[in-house]
Order: sequence, then structure tokens, then C-alpha cells
Amino acid sequence: MVFRFPGADDDPFERQNRDHDAAAAAVSNALSVAYDIDASAISVSVVGSYVVLSGFVRSPIERQRAEEVAGEIVGDDYVRSRLLYPRISRS
Repeated sequence: MVFRFPGADDDPFERQNRDHDAAAAAVSNALSVAYDIDASAISVSVVGSYVVLSGFVRSPIERQRAEEVAGEIVGDDYVRSRLLYPRISRS
């Protein structure tokens, strides 16, 4: 009989957390190098199977572009956006 201690690869929760961290880092990096997105006010997190973008962008076009960039990394079906942009009220 052989006894061995479980390693990090044996723990499914640890593996899942590493995958989540890698996905969030990849999306965050892609947003930061995109020339047409100001990613300084965008935070990226992973909730379940979804990458969640939250924070502020300058326009609806920038919001759409950020969602596209994230979708290129993890797939469009796995991106949820909570990005807000300022609305200009015309009185």
C-alpha cells in the first residue's frame, strides 16, 4: 500500500481558483493593452463560469469594445458587463 499526500493538483477548488485567476489576468491584460480602451477604471473578476467587467468607461462604444475584448479571451457567452458610462443630459 502506498500513501501519498495530496498536492495542489489534487484539489479541484485550488485548480479552479488558479483557472479563474488566469482568466481574470488575461482579460485584464488584454484590456490594458487595447489602444482604444481606458482600462484604468475597469475591474475584472470571475464569478462562477463568467468573467464580470465592472467599473466605468467613457462611452457606450468603449463599453462594447471592452466586452468584445473580454469575449475574445473567454468567449462571448461567458462575459457579463456591469460597466457604466456617463450620460449627458440635454436640458
